[in-house]
Amino acid sequence: MSNTILVYATRWGATTEATKEIIRIIEDKFEIKVDLVNLKDKKTKNPEITPYENVILGVSVAKFRWANEGKRFLKNNRDKLAGKKLFVFVSSGGAGDAYKANDMEKYEKLQKRWIDYILEKYNLKYTSRKALGGRYVGSYSDRGDNRDWGVIRNWAEEVGTIISGKKS
Repeated sequence: MSNTILVYATRWGATTEATKEIIRIIEDKFEIKVDLVNLKDKKTKNPEITPYENVILGVSVAKFRWANEGKRFLKNNRDKLAGKKLFVFVSSGGAGDAYKANDMEKYEKLQKRWIDYILEKYNLKYTSRKALGGRYVGSYSDRGDNRDWGVIRNWAEEVGTIISGKKS
C-alpha cells in the first residue's frame, strides 16, 4: 500500500482532470504511488485513511460552495487527519479568474475563503494548499475553462517534493 492517498469530489470534471495530472506528476517524477478515491462513488465515499501519512484532498467549488462530499470527508476524518500531512486544492472558477487577471490580492482572499476558513472550521491545518482555476458550466459556460496547467503542475511538484523529501 502507498503512504499517499488522493481523495476528490468533482461536479463537472475539472477537479477530476486536475487530479489525474497531479497524480501523474507525483507518480512519474517522484516515484510515489498514490491511491485514488472518488468521494462521489458510493463504494468509496468514506475511505479508510488511517494507514496513510499523506492525504491530498481535491474539491470543486461552485456557486460559492464546496462539493458536499469534501466537507463530509473532513467532518468524518477530522481526528484522523490531525496527525497527517494534508494537501488541499480546490477547483474554483473565481480563483482562476483572479489568477488569470494577475489580481493576487483577490486570489489570496479566495484561497483563504475556500481552503483556510473551511479547514479552520474542522480545526485542521494544511501542509500545502492551492486554489486552481475551474471550468464554468450552465449560464456561465461562456466564461470557459480558466485552469492554468502550469500552476497545477507546479503545485503537484511542490507536493511531490514535500512528500519525497527530494528536489524535483
